[in-house]
Amino acid sequence: MNLYIYGLESDFTKYQLQTLNNKFTKVIFSNNDNYDIVIHDHEPKVLALDPDISGWGLSNEIITQIPNLKAICLQTTGYEWVDGSFCREHNIPITNVPHYASISVAEKCIFMALALAKRFPLYLREGGMSYAPQFIGDELWNRPTDIIGFGEIGHALAKRLEGLIGDKEICYYSHNQDDQNFHYLPFEDMLAKSEFMFVTISKNPDSIALFDDLSKFNKHMKIIVISNGFEEVTKRLVEKCEKDELGGVAFESDDPAILNHQYNGNIFVTPHNAHCTKEALKRMFEIWTNSIVSIANNNIINQVN
Repeated sequence: MNLYIYGLESDFTKYQLQTLNNKFTKVIFSNNDNYDIVIHDHEPKVLALDPDISGWGLSNEIITQIPNLKAICLQTTGYEWVDGSFCREHNIPITNVPHYASISVAEKCIFMALALAKRFPLYLREGGMSYAPQFIGDELWNRPTDIIGFGEIGHALAKRLEGLIGDKEICYYSHNQDDQNFHYLPFEDMLAKSEFMFVTISKNPDSIALFDDLSKFNKHMKIIVISNGFEEVTKRLVEKCEKDELGGVAFESDDPAILNHQYNGNIFVTPHNAHCTKEALKRMFEIWTNSIVSIANNNIINQVN
């Protein structure tokens, strides 16, 4: 079985490269998203995709042209950028890299919340100190705080918020309602009282629909969006904040036009670097390598479709 890695060989340790070479007949690296070599290889094969190389996508049209494709191993936790249902219909497992950046992402969420609380975006634009009313910040202590989506990242975030929020109960909204350490609250009940809302939920039609009607969100709420795939929701939140109908919005983007735009209001935009710590990246390549090897061992781990 051959292995095609659309990623950089230099990202892997010597031990990881040795492990892969021991498990596969050939290991071929590509630093671009040209799939011609894979399409013309009729041997059984695995594709391992770094989204920065593959452009956050692998179309169904290309998948159907690749003969003997045994699995697609994604380097990311999110897997919505490859059609899982289509691959399942064609008996192609997809694996992801779960949980590697939960701590890093949780810490980035707190950084973004503090930036909004202290009106950091306004000071950046002002270029100095101001005592104008709109520059006066808030403390997080004892503020109503809610987390939308309570998976690995949501839990990691809640645990780190406890010391910042204090005795005020941290509430969460999720399909799972059985966490005994934190308080479940229906989403509608959060909208009038929440002052800090963290969006860590996976993208799906139901989660996007939560934000269909923004008129119910109170004007003091500061919303931190860390979930992928919420670009349209974020755009609407930003428009609402610029009308002074929200207390603040923080999110990530790699679009230069968005990163460099001069917004009105308490709007904090950073690159997509929540996952980018030495510890998280080390875990990512360890898990990715293990997922790839599991295909060769015929004992698949981290399958998502």
